[in-house]
Amino acid sequence: MNRAIDTEDFASSVDTAESQSRFVVVDNDEALTAIMNAPLAQWRVFLHPMQKKLASGERSGPVRALGGAGTGKTVLAMHRAKWLAEHATPEGKKVLVTTFTRNLAIDLEANLNTLCTREVMSRIEVRNLDAWVLRFLRSKRYEQSTVYGRQDEAAECWHLALAVKDATVGLDDEFYAVEFEQVVLAQGVTTLDDYRAARRVGRGVQLSRAKRDAIWPVFEEYRAQLASRRLKEVDDAYRDAAQLIAKDGHDLYSAIVVDETQDFGPQALRLLRALIPPGTNDLFCVGDGHQRLYHRNRAAMSRSGIDIRGRARKLYLNDRTTDEIRRQAVALLEGLEVDDLDDGTDDNWRYTSLSHGPAPIVETCASREDLVARVQILLLDWGVVPAAADLGATCIMAESRAVRDQLMAAMRGIGYQVESIEADRRVNTEANSLLLAMMHRAKGLEFQNVIVICTTVGSGDRGEIAPQLIYVALTRARQCAALLTSV
Repeated sequence: MNRAIDTEDFASSVDTAESQSRFVVVDNDEALTAIMNAPLAQWRVFLHPMQKKLASGERSGPVRALGGAGTGKTVLAMHRAKWLAEHATPEGKKVLVTTFTRNLAIDLEANLNTLCTREVMSRIEVRNLDAWVLRFLRSKRYEQSTVYGRQDEAAECWHLALAVKDATVGLDDEFYAVEFEQVVLAQGVTTLDDYRAARRVGRGVQLSRAKRDAIWPVFEEYRAQLASRRLKEVDDAYRDAAQLIAKDGHDLYSAIVVDETQDFGPQALRLLRALIPPGTNDLFCVGDGHQRLYHRNRAAMSRSGIDIRGRARKLYLNDRTTDEIRRQAVALLEGLEVDDLDDGTDDNWRYTSLSHGPAPIVETCASREDLVARVQILLLDWGVVPAAADLGATCIMAESRAVRDQLMAAMRGIGYQVESIEADRRVNTEANSLLLAMMHRAKGLEFQNVIVICTTVGSGDRGEIAPQLIYVALTRARQCAALLTSV
C-alpha cells in the first residue's frame, strides 16, 4: 500500500527513505562542514538510509542480500565490512572481503580505504577468491596451477581425454563438457563411486549405471592429463583448499563479506563455508542472479552449508541508473528464469529507479565501419569530444578483446585519448581518457555514459553474448546509454 504524502509537511517528507536517498539533513555546523569538505570519492561509498539496518548490528548467522543493478549491494557490503571491523573483530582476527574478479577486488579495497581509517583497514583483508586460494595452496606446498575453461594446455588435455570415450554410449562432445562442469566439478566428484551416486537434476539425459561407468574414464583421463602438466581445474583447487582447511584448520577470520555471490559456483561456496565456522556474523553475501556471468551452475547456498533461513533480504531501489535505462536492461531478461542463489526464484517486479533521463539508443549497424561512425556521432551528441576534461566518465564496452582493441584504435585515430580497463588495476574514471573495456570487466563499475557494442545476442551457450552480460553492461550507465549491434 502506498503511503500518503503531505506535500506541505516538509519535516515528514525528508524522513522518507526516498527523500533520504537524495538529501542529507544536518542539524549542526560540524556535520555540515564535514559533508561539504568530503572528497568526491567518498560520495561513491554513501550508504542509502534503507540499507543502514543491514549494514550494522549483530547477525545470528549467514545473511544474503539480493538486489538488481544499481541498488547499492557493493556499497552495503563495504559498510558491513567496516562495521564488523570496528565492532565485531577481536585482536588477531580480520574481516575477509572477497569477490570473483580481480579488478572488482582492487576497486573494493580502494573504496574501503576511502571509507575506513587506517586502523580499521588493518582489520580488513580484501582479495578475490582465486588469489586467496592460490596464496593459501602455495603456503601448503601445492605445486599445481589452476586453469579456467578449456584453453591452451587445458584444451589439449580435454582433446586427449575425449579420445578415450566409448563411442557406443552415443553422446557428443558437448554433453561431456557440460556433464563435467555441472555434475563432476560442481559436486566435487572424484571417483567412479561418487559419479554413480551423483545428482543430475536438470541434465535432461538419464544415465544408467553402465553408461556412467562408460563415461567416467573421460573425466579421469582429463584430470590425469592436467596433473601431468601440474595443472588443475579451479573448482578442484577450491575443493582441495576446503579439504586442507577441514584437516588443518584456519582461524584467521572473524567474518567474511562476499560481493557478487552469484558468480561463485558450489565449490567456491563450500570453501567459504569451510573458512569460517557457523556462528554470529559469520557470512554476509550480496548478489543478483540476473548478473550471473561466470557459472552456468546455479549454486544453492543451503546445499553448500550456508543456512540463510530468516536472514534473506532484498534491495529494490536503484539509485544509479535512470528508469529508462533500467527498463531497457530488464527487458533483455524477459522470459529468463533467474534463481535467488538458494534453489528459489528471483524477480524484478518491485525493482525501480529514482531518476529519469533520455531513453537508451538501441540500433543495428550494417557494418563494423558504420558502427564505428555511429559511436563517434553518439559521443559528439553527448558532448564527449576529444578535448573534454571528463572523458573518463564515458566507457565503450565490447564483447571481446579484439573488438575492444579495434574500437580503441578507431577512437585514437579521430583524436581521443583512450585507456583500456584491465583485470589487474583500478579504473580511474577521473582520468582524461575515454575508457574502453570488455563487458566482463563491467562488474562493480559505473559511468555517466556507456556504449555497449556486440555482434551476436543469444543464450551464451555457443560463444554468443548472453542477455545477462548486456544487462550488466547497460546498467553501468548513470545518464546516457546505447546498445549497438552489427552483423
